[in-house]
Amino acid sequence: MENNHNKQQIDKLIDGFRLIDDTFMNKVFQGNIDAVELILRIVLKIKGIVVESPIVQKTMINPETGGKDIAFDIYARDNSGKRYDIEMQRSGGVMVLKKRGRFYSATLDHTMLKAGEDYRDMKDSYVIMFMEEDYFKGNKPIYVFERVDLSTGKRFEDGNHIIYVNCAYNDSSTEIGRLVHDLLCTNAGDMYYDVLRKSVAYYKHDERGRAEMCKEVEEYAKDYAKEYAKEYAEEYAKEYRKQAEEAKENEAKAKENEAKAKVNEAKAKENEAKAKENEAKMKQKFDDMIKNAVRKKRDQDMTDKEIRTFLMDAYDLSDEEADAYIKGVQ
Repeated sequence: MENNHNKQQIDKLIDGFRLIDDTFMNKVFQGNIDAVELILRIVLKIKGIVVESPIVQKTMINPETGGKDIAFDIYARDNSGKRYDIEMQRSGGVMVLKKRGRFYSATLDHTMLKAGEDYRDMKDSYVIMFMEEDYFKGNKPIYVFERVDLSTGKRFEDGNHIIYVNCAYNDSSTEIGRLVHDLLCTNAGDMYYDVLRKSVAYYKHDERGRAEMCKEVEEYAKDYAKEYAKEYAEEYAKEYRKQAEEAKENEAKAKENEAKAKVNEAKAKENEAKAKENEAKMKQKFDDMIKNAVRKKRDQDMTDKEIRTFLMDAYDLSDEEADAYIKGVQ
């Protein structure tokens, strides 16, 4: 039951595949000279391009330690030595596309010369990126970028070309319009170009081709699952380390706050003790002042009754408090 469910899912994927999708592109264009020549002739508007056997997902290793490696979607070389990289770029903003084009172009040029060869032996290089959306917002079918001398406005003509093809362009009266239509088409019967239609029909409708495509999808799913598991494990480990570090930081902060709280508690007790001490001193001064007043009034021959009245008025004392001070002075 599970295998049947998986087959249904794979069949659904294959039915929905387009040439712009990586997994399907890999099968259709691998070694497919006619299909690659068709794309180059239409995009570059150059007839008679003769391509050597194209390679899909050609990996280029960055010589820098820890440098970013890349894999050209479709790498090709023609009979004159020119190099081509055809990329199916389904997503990415303008800046990503620009930087990606620059990086891929530099890598493509890097493959051009062997040790001892002269720079004059370099041939033209072309990075061609098919964009699923018109990220440049110019409503143009093709955007071509080459170096220009800004001081004179003249083309630099160093042989470097970066080209972006707008797959949102919809005009079946033009070759490029029909090409991007076919790249986005899921049904071989609706495609314009025979070489693309036959290849798509083989992998979607021919029993042998469909079996190859099913195997490709299964292998891709396994590789994806492994890569996903690896990324998940790395992400989990990263998150675990992050949480462990946060826990340590929080524990350290808690201890620091606890120590501060103890210091503040000790200071509070100290301040409380000082306040009580000051209060006792103030009370003693107040008592001494009133007792001195009692003595002075007695020296003035005032009676205890008169002294009581004086103390109550002058120091806001009650009868009992005034009597207590009078009795406390012998």
